[in-house]
Amino acid sequence: MTDQHSPASLPAPSASAVGARRALPLVRRTLCAASLALLLAAGPAAAVAGGVEWPAAKNTAAQVEKAGLTMLDTEQLAMHIHTTLEVFADGEQVTVPADIGIDRSGPAPRYSPLHTHDETGTIHVESAEWRDFTLGQLLTEWGTPREDTRFGAPLAWVDGRPWAGDADDIVFRDGETITLRYTSR
Repeated sequence: MTDQHSPASLPAPSASAVGARRALPLVRRTLCAASLALLLAAGPAAAVAGGVEWPAAKNTAAQVEKAGLTMLDTEQLAMHIHTTLEVFADGEQVTVPADIGIDRSGPAPRYSPLHTHDETGTIHVESAEWRDFTLGQLLTEWGTPREDTRFGAPLAWVDGRPWAGDADDIVFRDGETITLRYTSR
């Protein structure tokens, strides 16, 4: 007796069904490739959510000085920690830009002790001395989140715990994640 679901009890697939199944992977690959091409063609602006884009400041040295820090000719590693910063505006993630606190306008880059190398949200604290560096200093270097009048002061979390005070006072600690949520006024 043959089971009604066994291969022997099923009719052979038609030639068109076999062809359609073979075409599916090709269609999927083509759609994936087309989607990837569209994303790449859109460039970095495509990563900007909800129309909010806060690029790194163009006047890096002035912003670093405004933050009370000094530009250095080389990265210092006596203190070397990393904190992750996540930023949201009206629920949409905002890219933390590369080169906050790095001045590439001269023949060699100059660095603030607080800086970013890429758009991952990793904040590098690299200093010749151990001391407290704050989110307020980084936001001053970055400039634009504070200068964007569409949003009020952010709500903040450190490692998932609500921050009760002023977000500017958050001290960077190795391995922590700081989350800022801005809301339209």
